[in-house]
This record gives sequence, C-alpha cells and structure tokens, in this order.
Amino acid sequence: MLKDTNFRLYGSDLWVWIPDYQCGTYTNLMVVNGEPEFNGDRTDEILNPSLIIEVLSPSTEAYDRGEKFRKYRSLASFYEYLLVSQTEPYIEQYHNLDRTSNDRWQWQVHSHLEQAIALHSLNVELPLPEIYRRVHF
Repeated sequence: MLKDTNFRLYGSDLWVWIPDYQCGTYTNLMVVNGEPEFNGDRTDEILNPSLIIEVLSPSTEAYDRGEKFRKYRSLASFYEYLLVSQTEPYIEQYHNLDRTSNDRWQWQVHSHLEQAIALHSLNVELPLPEIYRRVHF
C-alpha cells in the first residue's frame, strides 16, 4: 500500500518523542510523511508522525484514548489516529480537520467488515478485511 510513496511505516521499535511534554512513548504503528525527524542525535525517537495506530488492550485502552492522544495532538505533523479493537471488528478513527490547529478532530467508527477506512493522511482506502485478515473473533 505504501510502496512507491513518500510514506514510511514504523513499528513499535521506535518512540514518538513529544517535546511539549518532554516524554516519549511507543506506538503500535506510525507513518511518517517523508524523511523522519529525530530528536537530536537520538535515532530511536521520531518527532514527525502523521498517522499513529494503536491496538487497544485492557491495560492500555484508557491511556491510548485519553492522555496519550492529548499528548500526540501537540505534534504539528500528527494528523490521524486509529484505535483498533482486537476483540471485535471495531476501529475508531480521528483525523484533524484543521492542520493549523490541534483542536478540530473528527471522529468516525468503522464496525463492519464490509467497510473500508479512508485514511486521510495517506489518501488511500484500507478495507477492514485487510486489517483483520488473520484475526478470528
């Protein structure tokens, strides 16, 4: 899906560094548009994710929905957020309606396997069956 594009996909082996809060956190997946920007000489702390995807678990769900999302929104490059359930076909999508502000986010739910998610940050559609391809509910 990202082949021959300017987007780069990163797994959970890199941190997102959040300067406004002087903290870093791991994501499940993140996409950077163009070259990654690193925190100083650190090569494990990215400053410019545009899309972040979190797979929800009972131990992290409240943090992913609340404080973590609030902190992510302070990043100028951050544009889209997916919260993915691992117990049912259910994905919450947030995307920023105003790139000059971090307070105009639209929320949408995708809960049917026949649906596709329009990823605004990547300008592609991703069918839910692809996301849940190897998941048995």
